[in-house]
Amino acid sequence: MLKQRVLTALVLIPVILLGLFALPPMAWVGMVAAIIGFAAWEWQRLAGMQGTLARAYPLLTPAFFLVLALSGDRALGSPFALLGVMLAGCVFWAGIVPFWLRAKWRLAEGGNLNALLGWAVLLPAGLAMVVLREGSMGGWLLLMVMAIAWVADTAAYFSGKAFGRHKLAPSISPGKSWEGAIGGMIGVVVYALLVPKTPLIGGESISPLIWVLIALLLTALSIIGDLLESLFKRQIGFKDSSQLLPGHGGVLDRIDSLLAILPVAAAIYLSYLLFHLVPGQ
Repeated sequence: MLKQRVLTALVLIPVILLGLFALPPMAWVGMVAAIIGFAAWEWQRLAGMQGTLARAYPLLTPAFFLVLALSGDRALGSPFALLGVMLAGCVFWAGIVPFWLRAKWRLAEGGNLNALLGWAVLLPAGLAMVVLREGSMGGWLLLMVMAIAWVADTAAYFSGKAFGRHKLAPSISPGKSWEGAIGGMIGVVVYALLVPKTPLIGGESISPLIWVLIALLLTALSIIGDLLESLFKRQIGFKDSSQLLPGHGGVLDRIDSLLAILPVAAAIYLSYLLFHLVPGQ
C-alpha cells in the first residue's frame, strides 16, 4: 500500500505542478474539467444515482463546468456572477453542511436529484480553481490556498496518532480526534505566520491576526468537507470513493477538503478585488 501511495504521488505531484505553473489558461480549464469529470463519476456512485442520468453525469458535469468557466467575453466571465456562485458555496458549506452532519441525512435517499447536489459541491470548487489561478499571484495563489488543507490534514494525522484520545465524530469517521483537529489548526497557524502576505487580498500585507483567522476558518471548513465525504461513504459501506488513484482511493478522497475551502477562499479574494480598487486588476 505504501509503495502504491508513493508511486501515485510521484506521478500526481508533477502533473499538478505542471498544471499550476506551465499550462496556458484554457488548458488549465480543461484539466480542471477532467478532474471534475472523474469526481462526478465517483459522486453518482456515492449518491445512488441510476439509469441514463447516472451514466451521463460524468460527462454532463464537466460540460456544464466548461459552459460556466468559458461564459462571457473572457475566460472567467462576469466577476460579480462568479462571486455569487462562490457565496452560494459559502452558504452551503458553512450554513447547510454542519446541519447535514448533525442530522446524518442519507444521501442515497435523494436518488437522481443528487445530480443537483453534486453540482453544488463540484462546480463552485472547480470555478474557484480557475479564479484563484488567474489571480494576481498566478499558480502560487491557488497553491498557497490548497496548502492550507494539506498542512491541516498532515498535522492532524500526526497529532492524532500521537495524542488522539477524544473522538471528533465517532459515528462518521472513528479515526479522527479532537486532538488531531487541534494539531491541524496549530499547524495551519504556523503555516500562516510563515506566509506574511496573504494571497487572498491581492498579495498586500495585512494584520497577521486577520490572516491567521482566515486560515483557521478555512481549516475548519476543510474538516467539514472531509467529514461530509466520510459520512457519504459510511452510509453505503465504501472505504474509498473509488480506486482511481492506487494507494490513495479516489479523486473525491483527495479533494474532499478542497471542495469546501476553495469556494470560500475565492469568495474572499473576489470580494477584495471587487470592493477594493486594486491597481492592475
